[in-house]
Amino acid sequence: MKTLVIKELRKRFGKAWALKNLNIELDRGEIFVLLGPNGAGKTTTLKLIAGLFHPTHGDIFIKGINLAKEPLKAKRLTGYIPDEPFIYNKLTGREFINFIAGIYKINKDQYESQMNLLLRKLDIGEWIDDFSETYSHGMKQKIIMCQLFLHNPDLILIDEPLVGLDPKSSKSVRETFLQLRTQGKTLFICTHTLSFAKEIASKIGIIHKGELSFIDTLSELSEISGEKDIEEIYLKLSQKDPVEPET
Repeated sequence: MKTLVIKELRKRFGKAWALKNLNIELDRGEIFVLLGPNGAGKTTTLKLIAGLFHPTHGDIFIKGINLAKEPLKAKRLTGYIPDEPFIYNKLTGREFINFIAGIYKINKDQYESQMNLLLRKLDIGEWIDDFSETYSHGMKQKIIMCQLFLHNPDLILIDEPLVGLDPKSSKSVRETFLQLRTQGKTLFICTHTLSFAKEIASKIGIIHKGELSFIDTLSELSEISGEKDIEEIYLKLSQKDPVEPET
């Protein structure tokens, strides 16, 4: 069974199409990286899969579950890290993680066995017990990642995962993503960091003006474009002008 199936997905805001005829299928253990310029539809795509937006047209299935028909059941299989991590200002990082653990009904043994490991892996220090209103963007990002890995979803959605992270934490995040892949988790990542995409992606998509122009392995995209460097591949393949969908 595919972890994620997207069929003919469209999203319109007013008269403007943010997303047009998107079709994607991801297997268990894939790391899919979606590349595209600002305004191309990357964040809109993630928010649709996370259930934060409702599609204008089309269907999303998470492990065979129709997101529109069984949203709570589908969302339990999904974890989402936005590009602007949100934590309640008057909660500490630990309190926020505990809050999320309660929502997902994570048992005490699982919580205790994972927390110390995650705190070390993400280099989260004593500041976890400070109010989150004092946190930098990178600190909030680490807390969001910690609660996500704790709840252990099958499909992980991540928007710009390296923003605000120091080099040590960035390396740890890359290693963690690759480890999650070996555990059978499916990752859907949106980023502008081409070197990061090259390091971790099993499949790459290029989105332009709301339409998925290309989707394949890096080696196949290299062959299609006639380029070897990922930056040149991206620049060449991201120039395709899509056709407007019918209203």
